[in-house]
Amino acid sequence: MEYAELLNRLTVDCKDDGMRFLRKDRIQEIKSLLNNSGYELLEEGNLSLLYGKPAGEANAYQTLISSHVDCVYINCFAKDESDMCWKGTFDNSATNAAVIDLMLRGELDASVLIAFTGDEEKNSAGAVEIMQALSRMECGIDRAIVLDVTNEGWEDEAAFSIENDRGFDILTGYHIVGLLQASNTPCVFVHEAEPDETWEYNRGAGSDRPGIPCLSLCLPVQGNMHGEDGVLLRKSSIVPYENILRNLANAGF
Repeated sequence: MEYAELLNRLTVDCKDDGMRFLRKDRIQEIKSLLNNSGYELLEEGNLSLLYGKPAGEANAYQTLISSHVDCVYINCFAKDESDMCWKGTFDNSATNAAVIDLMLRGELDASVLIAFTGDEEKNSAGAVEIMQALSRMECGIDRAIVLDVTNEGWEDEAAFSIENDRGFDILTGYHIVGLLQASNTPCVFVHEAEPDETWEYNRGAGSDRPGIPCLSLCLPVQGNMHGEDGVLLRKSSIVPYENILRNLANAGF
């Protein structure tokens, strides 16, 4: 299945009230797409789904990818705008499609967990649920990669941005920069960007669940990300975005 088809299937409604999902169109699409994919639904909360490959031990998991599914649009849509761009209500179906594309093509290591979360637009309660699930699983995670769309980098024709990096030691930071340089792809770096789920993942969940080093890996778009007119998304960004996501998620450092 091509990315464009995934984007169309996932650009559908998904809303919550901060406690539970009220509209589950996108949740149902995700479950359908990942059925018989080799991934298991390890945890399902009121505001979250957590997928992973079967593992004998919880400490086999090293990386968490988190992509929020809630949206604020009245009418969701996706269309082929031109040879260069799609247009649609892509916050945050654009990165939902990217990570599911990698999952279906078997490009993520078995050490990678993937979360789909709600309430990101308000209080990030879905991310809190994921932290609680990791604690119940006694699962130690080395890093979290939060996926989202952004206006940062569009004018620079960047394929992706790195935002809100938190908690990494110097050596890990050095390895991350090395991967970015090796990608040979235009990108932007915004140390302090708009609040997102990195704040919750890095804060942790009490003494039994310390904060996780994390960053946001974002897809640049043009337009009002929450507007009913939708945004433009460059088709040329998808391959380099998925490549750096795969490399960051699978990295052994």
